[in-house]
Amino acid sequence: MTTAKEIYDFINGFAPFNTKMDFDNVGILIGDSSTASDMVIVSLDVTSEVIFEACRKNAKIIVTHHPVIFHPLKVLCSGEVPYLAAKNGITVISAHTNLDIARGGVNDTLAECAGVVAEQYFDEECMLIGHLEEPTYSMAFAAELKNNLNISGLRFTDVCPKIYKVAVSCGAGGNNIFLAAQYGVDAFVTGEIKHHEILFANEHEISVFDLGHFNSEDIIVPKLVASLSNFFPDTIFRKSETFSDKLIYLN
Repeated sequence: MTTAKEIYDFINGFAPFNTKMDFDNVGILIGDSSTASDMVIVSLDVTSEVIFEACRKNAKIIVTHHPVIFHPLKVLCSGEVPYLAAKNGITVISAHTNLDIARGGVNDTLAECAGVVAEQYFDEECMLIGHLEEPTYSMAFAAELKNNLNISGLRFTDVCPKIYKVAVSCGAGGNNIFLAAQYGVDAFVTGEIKHHEILFANEHEISVFDLGHFNSEDIIVPKLVASLSNFFPDTIFRKSETFSDKLIYLN
């Protein structure tokens, strides 16, 4: 069996929890550091489905990327996820922005999938800038992203004649387009971007690739499972089989 404290310490070794952004909430957010389990579920988020999956598999620990508690709780109802986790004796560890910016973390993993060789890191903004091995076109780059991430679709613009210098900002990173433009990027890869941010990118001839929040970050979960499994061979770590954002992309 492995304890929540041991898992916390392992993650803290490569994605220190004290590097989180000021608005964030990370660490052991529900339960106790002494909780031990021989089965651990790893998921991008905790939903009621993930809690029930953990119960079926007798997993007493869940590791997530997105915080199970983000805003302060004023009311705790019986059907809500924090209540369900506590009721079933499940400890939840969340590693969010500290994992986004860690070397080998979410942003790095997304960059690898995009074929981007990282050159500059902007940890306070959760963004990196790098280059492709060879210049390419928007359509070809979109197809490569779709294939490498194994996703059913994405949104993109085709305003840059050729793409070589690329900014990567996982999750809801659309607001980083303004910083990316200052560094003369050709393309911007993210999980969420707003309308006015797309228009700004268009004006600056930056092609935008909007993968969807889930698609831009769920790639870290199998990587976490593998790392945890290697370090704690006596414990079974499994990616959640029930969690997805349930979005359907119609091509």
